[in-house]
Amino acid sequence: MAERILVALSGGVDSAVTAYLLKQAGWEPIGIHLRLFDSAPELDGVCCGDAAAADARAVAAQLGIPFYVRDLRPQFEQDVVAPTVEHYARAETPNPCIYCNHRVRIPALLELADALGIRYVATGHYVRKVETPSGWRIAEARDLQRDQSYVLYRLTTEQLDRLIFLLGEYDKATVRAIAREAGLFVAQKPSSVDLCFAKTYGGIGRLVSQRRPETGRPGPLVDERGEVVGSHPGIAFVTIGQRRGLDWTRQTPERRYVARIEPETAVVRVAPRERILTRAVRLVDPIWHEPVIQAHARIRYQGPRVPARVEGDWIIFDDPAPPLAAGQAVVLYVDDRVVGGGTAGEIVRTGDDTDETATELAVASAAPHS
Repeated sequence: MAERILVALSGGVDSAVTAYLLKQAGWEPIGIHLRLFDSAPELDGVCCGDAAAADARAVAAQLGIPFYVRDLRPQFEQDVVAPTVEHYARAETPNPCIYCNHRVRIPALLELADALGIRYVATGHYVRKVETPSGWRIAEARDLQRDQSYVLYRLTTEQLDRLIFLLGEYDKATVRAIAREAGLFVAQKPSSVDLCFAKTYGGIGRLVSQRRPETGRPGPLVDERGEVVGSHPGIAFVTIGQRRGLDWTRQTPERRYVARIEPETAVVRVAPRERILTRAVRLVDPIWHEPVIQAHARIRYQGPRVPARVEGDWIIFDDPAPPLAAGQAVVLYVDDRVVGGGTAGEIVRTGDDTDETATELAVASAAPHS
């Protein structure tokens, strides 16, 4: 008798192919769609809205597998949307996809599997898991253009023991080819976009400014000499390292980028890029999957990995890294596997007025991790 497996069906091609491949391999897939928010049917690239739920149901019918919908809208609002708004209001830059996966989707899928007496859960994420002497670890997908290990860095060994990620070995073109060969109607459906829930509001900035109107208050761009060189549309629309989308009314010898955001006054400080690069960062709420001293750090989703040293909960970059904002995730890798990570807290920048080196600052407050 085929073993049952719970499959998260988003309504897109990736999860559809996952369910198809599992059925072809002899499993008995049970489709589940997590309804996280309401969205207009005409919006493309929204993975968990109303149109996506209809497509997920149609995929299940096409594959001839059972299908269920779990309404998680209140939990998604509480654990993803509301915290995201509050972080932006504090001039931080969170990654809601990380909140979604670790606070809502993965726990809900495992709980549903338990309720149905099912051991394994499969998703359409582009990521792999590898076995080490101390347990399972998340690892980068073969297709680095689709790799999602950054947003799944908090997965534990116990969770990974029950999770299956088939697409970590495929690239997107191959997945679409499999879907076409199988006759799946979602074969050419556009991929979902980052911050998909915010698309229903016209973007994350509009969402934040609607809920916290003070964040949509325009303010000045002030350079390192205290001179006003332009204006911004509101801190909800601004992040560290940004240049585009700002109104530069005064030309400067060097290009300026957002260096600091002051939410109380709506003043945005700007500086040359070489002054806002990242020398070191202290992780908040870190998770360590294994002890590490030397690693490569990724500070943006699918961004480049940069070499760094770990001192307690401080990450010290070998060379200045791109501008980093408080609230961003910093994920650490050894080879292709995730060994830890956390949220950016205190940041040491290249232009900070201090005689101490980044290493001295970090070591002074470092505490060993396990």
